[in-house]
Amino acid sequence: AKQHLKATLDHHEQALKEQVAKLEDNENSLKERLKELNGKKLEATQSNGDVDAANDDLIEVNAGGKIIAARRSTLTQLKGTRMEALFSGRWDKKLQ
Repeated sequence: AKQHLKATLDHHEQALKEQVAKLEDNENSLKERLKELNGKKLEATQSNGDVDAANDDLIEVNAGGKIIAARRSTLTQLKGTRMEALFSGRWDKKLQ
């Protein structure tokens, strides 16, 4: 019985090691993809936007015919949204 328990434990430990290795590979792939995407984001900023855009910049937005001023940090506080993409500074040259 002791040998059977040992063999089962060894089997589970091996399966765990394989899963950990698989997860580490996935993590590395995701990190590489993130690096690529950040590079593309930087390229877009350099070619279409303002690389010196700061969070405390005051941005004027025409909202339904009314000009509203807001800080860039307010408009970009929800990361990954369309608002963040539009007002991050990456597209300032295209939006003017």
